[in-house]
Amino acid sequence: MPIRIFNLKFDPARGFIDEESVNKFLLSRKLLDMKKEFFLCEGTPYWSILIEYEEVLPPGERVKPPQLNEWQHLLLARLKEWRKAKAEEHGIPVYLVATNSELKSVVLSGPETLESLRAVRGFGSKKVEKYGKEIIDLVKGFFNKP
Repeated sequence: MPIRIFNLKFDPARGFIDEESVNKFLLSRKLLDMKKEFFLCEGTPYWSILIEYEEVLPPGERVKPPQLNEWQHLLLARLKEWRKAKAEEHGIPVYLVATNSELKSVVLSGPETLESLRAVRGFGSKKVEKYGKEIIDLVKGFFNKP
């Protein structure tokens, strides 16, 4: 079985250990076993994590994301225009409103309710509460649904 070792450093400025590299690695792999060990190196705390895994996708093979058709590209463009306006209104980067992949998921799923929007990856309670109604109205308006 293949293994991978991660040494994750504690970031005192942010108050946590950034586990993003481990999570990203495991996205397309099946976790079989994990061993973790805490250690200090020159006074800095670390977690060392040994991961035993199994490849899910054959090497070199990637699943191609679904391609958008003409009307889906148009809806995505409308959502990006809305996102840009929201970001400017709040003085924040556009990706904090919604990432490109989140907007693409909205286009592909076509949510018609706040509950169905919550099922779209990246749309948690706060984001749905803050932007959900506008997104649903935009999607429904695109399809001329009252």
